[in-house]
Amino acid sequence: MYNILIRPLIIEDALTSYQWRNDPEVWKYTGSKPNVKITKEIESEWIEKALKDETSKRFAILCDEEYIGNVQLTNIADDMAEFHIFIGNKAFWGKRISQLATYQILYYAKEVLKLSEVYLSVKPENISAIKSYENNNFKIIDESQENIKMSLKLSCLENTTVSIFVMVYNHAPFLKECIDGLLMQKADFNYDIIIGEDCSTDDSREILLDYQKKFPGKFRLLLHEKNIGAANNQKITFENCKGKYIAMCEGDDYWTDPLKLQKQVDFLEQNNDHVLCFHKVKILKTDGEIVDDFITKIPENYQLRKTLAENNNYIHTPSVLFRNIIKDELNATEFQKSPIGDYFLYLMITKYGKIGYINEEMAVYRYGVGVFSALDHFQHLKTNLILFTNLYSYETESEIKEIFYTRFLQLVADIQKNQTLAQNKSNILNTRRHILIEKLYKLFKK
Repeated sequence: MYNILIRPLIIEDALTSYQWRNDPEVWKYTGSKPNVKITKEIESEWIEKALKDETSKRFAILCDEEYIGNVQLTNIADDMAEFHIFIGNKAFWGKRISQLATYQILYYAKEVLKLSEVYLSVKPENISAIKSYENNNFKIIDESQENIKMSLKLSCLENTTVSIFVMVYNHAPFLKECIDGLLMQKADFNYDIIIGEDCSTDDSREILLDYQKKFPGKFRLLLHEKNIGAANNQKITFENCKGKYIAMCEGDDYWTDPLKLQKQVDFLEQNNDHVLCFHKVKILKTDGEIVDDFITKIPENYQLRKTLAENNNYIHTPSVLFRNIIKDELNATEFQKSPIGDYFLYLMITKYGKIGYINEEMAVYRYGVGVFSALDHFQHLKTNLILFTNLYSYETESEIKEIFYTRFLQLVADIQKNQTLAQNKSNILNTRRHILIEKLYKLFKK
């Protein structure tokens, strides 16, 4: 398993790539073997000239951070470009690296350059390359004994296996750890990173744009022109997650295991009756100490939806991967009104199957920095009251509905016991946002 990324080609790459130019095996199938011995100086001059060409985009292929080849788009014009790739380090031939790197530059061509078509030429005897191109949906448009021409309409580019959902608002101090954890993943499939950036007042947006420039084949950045709020940002970000699976990681959390995605995808591929998979996490306290999870306890029968409804949320957001089956659920009025999105989301997803669990620590949850952590006791109760009101209204299964009814009454009792809350009760119930709570409370009292 490898970590494959593409990054912009730099002149210093000549110190490695000049050696590939002199290897006849590397050029066996390209038809462009140099007619002179290539020196470091010649290669440096070529790269410097190529990088000035405004009709081309040239990238280095990285395998576990090692520079092993080049991939590029040339003759960019009229929403089209010509594709080229070679793996210069022969130790990495035949390992599907070319196919993964190809997908990233195609993703870049579609999402960043907004091209509509990419085409290429390949020798008929280069069977492995042709297969790799076909796996990325290139189609043969012309062929002869000397050459095969292939083309891909980028509208036909397949979606990734996993889309990573990230919401960002004023996360600048934490973003490097977060994004680095996403980019270090080793997988035999393609994944993209969908980030909803809600007009932060810090340097979050600049950090994200810089990462997209460094690794252009991984990011779809949703840069809102004005602050649209967490609920709208969440909905839009989810709608842009097109992968077969969706993984989640808020901008202030981070992943620690480079095989996290592979392990979770493998689990769901092998367990068709499961729709969601989560794992253990570590907790990063506000004093910087990383400790075992003291927030949640995994109950028995954790795989059942009823257990999730009966307990407080025992699933940490950066540990989640689930099947992308939520498209029809995102517009539910109750979900959009809910002040707590993750718990509601898991309850929606698990209508369709079981919950899986991997007993390995593969992420870190940052404690005490989120919006919910800053709420006082009154605000916690108020927020949970809105949550369970919306869950009760959304739910159709009678047994689960009864659980939410009980939780609602418990919260009402807590409100009545708290003098501070009692003093503010009229203000709470008079706000338009809480009219539904008042009506539901009266309904329950009957």
